[in-house]
Amino acid sequence: MTEERKNAENLNPEGEEKRVSPEGGKLEELRELEELKKYVSTLEEKVKKLENLAKVSNERYISLQRELEFVRDRHRRELEEKTLYGIEKFAKDLLEVVDNFERALKHMEGMEGCGEALKGVEMIYSQLKRVLEKHGVVQIEVEKFDHSLCEAVGTVPTDEVEENTILEVVQKGYKLHDRVLRPAKVIVAVPKEEVT
Repeated sequence: MTEERKNAENLNPEGEEKRVSPEGGKLEELRELEELKKYVSTLEEKVKKLENLAKVSNERYISLQRELEFVRDRHRRELEEKTLYGIEKFAKDLLEVVDNFERALKHMEGMEGCGEALKGVEMIYSQLKRVLEKHGVVQIEVEKFDHSLCEAVGTVPTDEVEENTILEVVQKGYKLHDRVLRPAKVIVAVPKEEVT
């Protein structure tokens, strides 16, 4: 520090030299120290408040990220489901057309003189089945009764085959991908009751 600066610091506002008593200087230092402690304490409180605010904001951010991810996943699943199963009602309605083709083919097989017409109907029926398969509609193939795929419309007591063997398919069942579109209506074998 330069000599002039030292002298300027030792002057009071009137320009007179400050008289500092040894005790007065200590009191002044103690006051400054107390003020600094209060200031530091205030700053520490502000820091704690800001840290808490940052923590709450971070937790909120993480929560919103999770929520956004959940919404994205749900939207993706809904979109996939609509893509896979969006034709479900249409496909169910089309199954009635398939049933009618099968009835017509069965009826025409026994008739004479409709060989060419039968071939034409068979070709259209095959094309319809390919289109359905292309879009995930497939016939349910089961030999044993499975309540998730079949509907028992009748039973026949018999010992000739195992219990729950499907003896007759009354109406074919179909699935759209992995979802049952229409259960197969079947007649199922049940054990004969012993007469005593």
